[in-house]
Amino acid sequence: MKNALVMGIQASGISAAALLKREGYEVRLYDDRQEIDNNWRDKGDAIYEGLDLVVISPSIPGTHPVVAEALSRGIRVISEMEFGASFLTGTRIVVTGTNGKTTTVDMLGKILKIMGKKARTMGNVGYPVSQVILDGDQPDYAIIEASSFQLEYSFTLRPKYAVLLNISPDHMDRYARYEDYVNAKKRVFMGQCATDYAVINADTKITRDIAAALPSTVKWVSSKEQKGDFYLKNNYFYMKGQPLISVRESRAKGEHNRFNMLAVMNVAYLMGATASELCAFVREYRPLPHRIEYVGTVNGVCFYNDSKGTNVGACLSAIDSVGGGIGLIMGGSDKKEDYCDFFVAVYDKIKFVAVTGGNAEKIYSSAMKVGFTDIAVTETLDEAIEVLTHAEGVDTVLFSPASASFDRYKGYAERGEYFKSRVYALKA
Repeated sequence: MKNALVMGIQASGISAAALLKREGYEVRLYDDRQEIDNNWRDKGDAIYEGLDLVVISPSIPGTHPVVAEALSRGIRVISEMEFGASFLTGTRIVVTGTNGKTTTVDMLGKILKIMGKKARTMGNVGYPVSQVILDGDQPDYAIIEASSFQLEYSFTLRPKYAVLLNISPDHMDRYARYEDYVNAKKRVFMGQCATDYAVINADTKITRDIAAALPSTVKWVSSKEQKGDFYLKNNYFYMKGQPLISVRESRAKGEHNRFNMLAVMNVAYLMGATASELCAFVREYRPLPHRIEYVGTVNGVCFYNDSKGTNVGACLSAIDSVGGGIGLIMGGSDKKEDYCDFFVAVYDKIKFVAVTGGNAEKIYSSAMKVGFTDIAVTETLDEAIEVLTHAEGVDTVLFSPASASFDRYKGYAERGEYFKSRVYALKA
């Protein structure tokens, strides 16, 4: 019997362990942060005896001592996503990027449903690939959200359609160099050939440079130029040089969402979507919660929940997507991003900033260094809301933390729901 070690026993690890057992493996479990049955955390070199395979969850970095030792012993190490995907029989559509992955995957799921395709969304979107296999409902189209963490130890994905939305510094608490993060993202194209498609952001040099080295067929996506099969012109989505539908018919507001829609249209068109199906998608798509989500208006102040904005790039997109005099709430668990350039970029776009959370003092100091003084540190999120509702010139409060949530919350969703509950309390 083969032996496998599963590292990180949360949703993806639990699913991977169950699938390994189904496939006849004797499974060992490893978790640094919680007490679990069959935990091999303290078994020393016995972990590696007779070990054939290590399957790691996204929370486990490649620098982990157990991973490093397994590799030094020649033991195969793969991600849960790689393991689960090896059982998929349908067409693979894989989406990665610093921001917009989950939204784009959700959009792809909606357009494929409109097209009458049997599809499932999975991966970093919250449903492990291994669990899809365990469910026994093989989709004709597997739409996979892939984070850099999952791509690090994936080798055989070879998607028919690979989407790279954007790349900007993120997770620098995990990566020693920005280049390492970029290289992880590039792995989404591994194994592709000329009959496969790479749908890539044309608006940044880093993504254009990646595209130049690919063997697959590149389809460009741009929100700034009239480039590719689908683009924006005069507030219309254009298809093959002809107006398709007005952007005003979409409920998904903001340049970032229009860009995501263009990427989705490219993939759907390659799969045979008609103009009428694409128009139905634009009209019918409803944005996911916690992504520049309108919460309500209280005493003339509009509130937006962008708790999913966990990095500087996402926060900048949110700022550009909402109107009015913006009061911004930032702060949370630090990801080792530099906020100085951020405050230079938003100097004339923000009326006031309230910072709260684990990295509040760091963000405040960054603002001071570049001369942005319309900022205050608050002890709680409630206090931040209170400060902004009374700040001069603020008629839009945007909660876009540009930080992770783990200083106070289990995740961005819990953080966003708390913010919304406080706004609802103001309305009561």
